[in-house]
Amino acid sequence: MTEIATVRVQILDRDYPVACPAGQEAELEAAAEFVDTRMREIKSKTGSGSLDRIAVMAALNIAHELLGGGQHKDASVDADIQRMAERISTTLERLQESH
Repeated sequence: MTEIATVRVQILDRDYPVACPAGQEAELEAAAEFVDTRMREIKSKTGSGSLDRIAVMAALNIAHELLGGGQHKDASVDADIQRMAERISTTLERLQESH
C-alpha cells in the first residue's frame, strides 16, 4: 500500500491541503508553484477577481501547452490530461465548498 502525505500548498494566497504519495512532495510543491504563477499571470492580464474563472483559464492554457497546440502525442498524454482534469475539478469543488 502506498503511503500518503498531505502537503499544504499556496495558490493565489490561499492554502490548500493536498494528498500525494509519500516521497512526491517536492514535485507537488513545484506543480503548485507553477499553477500559482500561471494563475497570477492570468489574473494580472485579465483583471479578473473570480478564482473559478482564473483557475479554468489556467487549466485550459496548461492543457493546450501540454497537448502541443492541439496535436495529441499518444495515449499516455490523454491519460495525463484526464488525471489533470480530475484534479482541477476536485480543486474547484473544494474551493466552492470553502466559500
